[in-house]
Amino acid sequence: MARIALALSLFLVAAALVMLLPMPTFGLWFVRLALRETSLGLVVLAMLAAGLAGLGQRRSPRTSVAALALALLSGIGLARPLLTAAPAFEANGVEFSLREYLSGVAAPEVPVREFVPAPGLAADIYRNPGGDRRPLVVVVHGGSWQRGDKGETAHMNRVLAGAGYVVADVTYRFVPAHRFPAAVADVKCALGRLRERADEFGLDPQRVALLGRSAGGQIALIAAYSMGDARIPPSCAVGEAPVSGVVSVYAPTDLAWGHANPAVPDVIHGTESIEAYLGGPPAAAPEAYVLSSATTWVGRPLPPTLLVHGEGDQLVTAEHARRLAAALDAAGRPVELLLVPFAEHGFDRRPGGIGEQLARARILAFLRGI
Repeated sequence: MARIALALSLFLVAAALVMLLPMPTFGLWFVRLALRETSLGLVVLAMLAAGLAGLGQRRSPRTSVAALALALLSGIGLARPLLTAAPAFEANGVEFSLREYLSGVAAPEVPVREFVPAPGLAADIYRNPGGDRRPLVVVVHGGSWQRGDKGETAHMNRVLAGAGYVVADVTYRFVPAHRFPAAVADVKCALGRLRERADEFGLDPQRVALLGRSAGGQIALIAAYSMGDARIPPSCAVGEAPVSGVVSVYAPTDLAWGHANPAVPDVIHGTESIEAYLGGPPAAAPEAYVLSSATTWVGRPLPPTLLVHGEGDQLVTAEHARRLAAALDAAGRPVELLLVPFAEHGFDRRPGGIGEQLARARILAFLRGI
């Protein structure tokens, strides 16, 4: 028993170290994300290892003591995601659900309709049946501006539709073939087409929010902030009108600052991704860096903004959200900032995860105000 306990405890210590420390490769980073999102299950294993150590104490006292110490040490580290998030749950009036953590979010089944805003673009429309007009939420996926697809957070789309929104999960063109501002222009195109067909989709064209994740958050912010600016027109012949709110989840918000301050280690080659998106380094594409950074636009009248970011984000540092929140606040623009303790980039991809529960509640509360 003691040897089994020691082996299990050593494994859990290794898992805790991977979860707690920056990782040097993308593969190990992904393991870190997975461990953070399943950490409570590993805490149970630590408790099991401690129990086995107790059972083996008579035959192998030294091994049992070592196994027990390592099990307790690993358990403390593995419990850190929930322990650090507990004050944020209390501060935001959110109750952590163990049931959701174990079994996922009970998102309702919602009819999904495909829509083509323009050639080369696509959208999935989530809408529960009913004749009333509902607010629209346009969802923009991430992927370093070069990959990804609609439907990556379908559970949240269903949650939003179940809460009374029409959800349009949209695509956009990728780099390197289509540099900035093509993706922003595509989101504006899709939004314009949806507003033109408001009667058909049962949506309220005056109550619209954009919600983007990672690179999609940057796209959503610039689309919302630059409405009506001739330098970033829609990619199809539609009108532009202000939106009622924008939600950015772990997005790079200041690309010039991000280019000068890459993550260390930079396991996703973020600097290269920014240059591919904007057409080179800042000296080669100065206007693109200016227009693509959300802080550029804070002097305009802007819709309310919710910034959600994981404090433990290794890929896109939470400093992006802090800097934009400070700039918006200094300019007198409405902004809310939710820093999710210990959460990693992509933390909301697992329905029911610790960070996902907190972010989902805050996003729903924010959208109720549009």
